[in-house]
Amino acid sequence: MVKVIRNFEIEIDKGEVCRYLGYGEDQHPTSSISSLIDEEIEEAYSLIQPSCFYRLMDIWRVRHHRVILEDGLTITSEVLSLVLSRCQQAAIFVANIGRRLEGRVAQLMKEGQMLRGTILDAVGSEAAERTACYLQDRIREFAQLNGTDITLRFSPGYCDWDITQQRVVFEAMNSAPLGVTLTEECLMVPRKSVSGIIGLGRSEKRQVRFSPCRLCTKTDCPSRR
Repeated sequence: MVKVIRNFEIEIDKGEVCRYLGYGEDQHPTSSISSLIDEEIEEAYSLIQPSCFYRLMDIWRVRHHRVILEDGLTITSEVLSLVLSRCQQAAIFVANIGRRLEGRVAQLMKEGQMLRGTILDAVGSEAAERTACYLQDRIREFAQLNGTDITLRFSPGYCDWDITQQRVVFEAMNSAPLGVTLTEECLMVPRKSVSGIIGLGRSEKRQVRFSPCRLCTKTDCPSRR
């Protein structure tokens, strides 16, 4: 059964917006750009409509680089096989902020307001991330109530989980009205959407919060955890 969470608030982190805009840890926008970022964050709050859809599924078995979920849905990833081998359930999810913000970005670009459009687009990326984090927190609360813990959050296209596995995520949603569609290239529309999986397992059995980054030699990855 697909569960839905709507009508909740998120807090947009200005520092993260700056990161999306390309500012490093020791870099700061000018006062004029900083003011524009504040304005676009304020506008974003009137545009976004955060919503989350998720389904808790039993993990039937993990074999080599495959994770078999209930209904026979198969996830193919060596990394996820390692991570989910510690779990008994998985939460498959799709989160998004609606279409209005992207519509506003397109309008600004059409009007030639490239800077504002670029900033608002970065704000939208941060808002989508906060929406996924909100869902992750709710799943963590559910897990803790049931004496379990959760893994890190993984999305198709990260680590060795191929982007085409978006189809598995959407198949798990059982045609629920998500407000999000997939292109032939398995990209989500609207773009400010996040999909993925979170494992749930009993932490006393083995460590659930395993980070595959410990096995990766790439030190400059922006997604390193």
